[in-house]
Amino acid sequence: MINDQETPTLLLPLVITSLILFLLAAAWQVWRTPPAAQHAHQSTLAAAGDTHKHQPKPTRQATPTAQTALIAPQVDSLLANMAAHQQFSGSVLIAQHGQVLLSKGYSMADWDQGVPNTPHTRFYLGSTTKQFTAMAILILQQQGKLHVRDRLCSYLENCPAAWQPLTIHNLLTHTSGIPQLDNSQLSGASPEAWIASYDGVSLAFTPGSQFDYCSVCYQILGYVVERASGEPYSEFLQQSIFDPLQMKDTGFDQNYLSLPDHAVGYADWRVNAVTLGWPITPQWTFLFGSGLLQTTLEDMYRWDQALYTNTLVSQQTLDEAFTPYAPTSQYVGSGYGYGWFITNSPVPGHRVVWHDGRIDGFRTYIGR
Repeated sequence: MINDQETPTLLLPLVITSLILFLLAAAWQVWRTPPAAQHAHQSTLAAAGDTHKHQPKPTRQATPTAQTALIAPQVDSLLANMAAHQQFSGSVLIAQHGQVLLSKGYSMADWDQGVPNTPHTRFYLGSTTKQFTAMAILILQQQGKLHVRDRLCSYLENCPAAWQPLTIHNLLTHTSGIPQLDNSQLSGASPEAWIASYDGVSLAFTPGSQFDYCSVCYQILGYVVERASGEPYSEFLQQSIFDPLQMKDTGFDQNYLSLPDHAVGYADWRVNAVTLGWPITPQWTFLFGSGLLQTTLEDMYRWDQALYTNTLVSQQTLDEAFTPYAPTSQYVGSGYGYGWFITNSPVPGHRVVWHDGRIDGFRTYIGR
């Protein structure tokens, strides 16, 4: 279910085992925007579904079940009806066992230009970006360039005194205690300036003692990726994740609004809705690790399918990513792994591994 008190409720049947649903939609309520952000998109990339057993090893040759075969036309009818009433705008892909059952766009990616949404439309991911930052950390661990139990300060110059006990694991699992400050005056500042703003600031709690969702922690992790790899964060992801998976429409493109298949952000579903936006410029690179990745529905499906294989990392490392280390405070029955929420499924013996994201004009969700 994707729900907002001021927008229509979208209910999707996501309890069938091994079902994968990717939804990219437009026009949702958004989180607080830094003053410098003037032009983003109220669309949603959601990859929802594919409930599976713990540490799954699915049979990719299996065929979709009769029950699942009914899901695609039901979702198609639901979203088409919502789009007709200006209650939904986006793209959806449903697949099971590696077979795509539905891949379709609904309503408009750009109302002014009359450009429709398609499976190729590019959206901002928001916090769904965090799973890619976590994977970058795990790739570096497998390369022997860091370890998740390393002290964070080993990779930072002028590390704040309060951060001395912290490990990379604490930041990955939102258990660091680093508070979310009002850093709006630092918009466009360097990573060093952001980190320096925490000098003299105490941790909110003892590291590892509780869960507190922390976007700045993943921004710091993006910087750790740069320090450990010796490459810019965006280039490391390109070479280590996007290129191997042939995710050709994924990245941190500064010319997003000039791309042929980009979605424009809106404040709500209506044709005359206010446009929103987020400028991707070199000075915003510190924010990349927590929420500024752009991608398409089809590229997210490539990403999902790769997580059933050892293309990027070993099965042992994948198991680390999908282990619920910290129980979350806002979702009963859920824990947090490395860039993923893990929630017990209504289907006995199964669970849902998922994440959502919000950024001006966009809301995203991936569940598997």
